[in-house]
Amino acid sequence: MSIIRKVARPLLAASFIANGVQRLRDTDEAAQLFQPSLEEVASIVPQAETLSKNPKRAAQVIGGVEVGAGLLLAAGRYPRVASLLLVTVHEFSTYAEYRFADVDSADDVADQRKGLLKNVSILGGLWLAAVDRDGKPSLSWRADHLAKVSKKKGNQFRDRTIKWAETLGEDATKTAKALERDASKDFKRAERDARRVIVKSARDAKKKAEDLT
Repeated sequence: MSIIRKVARPLLAASFIANGVQRLRDTDEAAQLFQPSLEEVASIVPQAETLSKNPKRAAQVIGGVEVGAGLLLAAGRYPRVASLLLVTVHEFSTYAEYRFADVDSADDVADQRKGLLKNVSILGGLWLAAVDRDGKPSLSWRADHLAKVSKKKGNQFRDRTIKWAETLGEDATKTAKALERDASKDFKRAERDARRVIVKSARDAKKKAEDLT
């Protein structure tokens, strides 16, 4: 992990850890904030009705996620998954804060606008953390790179083998070329199989990440 990541991740996670602790300490206030939004969500998604009937439990869950995911992000453990979890709770919290906020004056509107811009900026930082691969290339890039390297080495081996066979005569050359064609077919078949496995693994990983959010 680079020095920048070691510093940036705890800074990004700090506000979520603090908010989560505060919500766990004062569950009643957090439940009052979330209840209108929970009821609105429950009217669209029936499965959320249980949470809308128990806003204190929902506040505890949100606070726990903020603390847990915030600590993971700060420590650099599963930072992408932790960031996705924080994206989810941050979006819901921001919606709850501004959807039903009391705005009675121009100063309230200005303060709300500033807070919203701050929250949007934090959301942008979370999305960057969610896609940060710690300097490592993506799975698809590594698969393509491996295929290209393998193909290059295979071509070099083929050229050396055929050149050596030519010194032994025409029959040896024909045999070497036939073996090269068979090996090329086997390699292409293996490459297709490897790509299928990699694509399936990437889709499964993406689905698991989406399920967590």
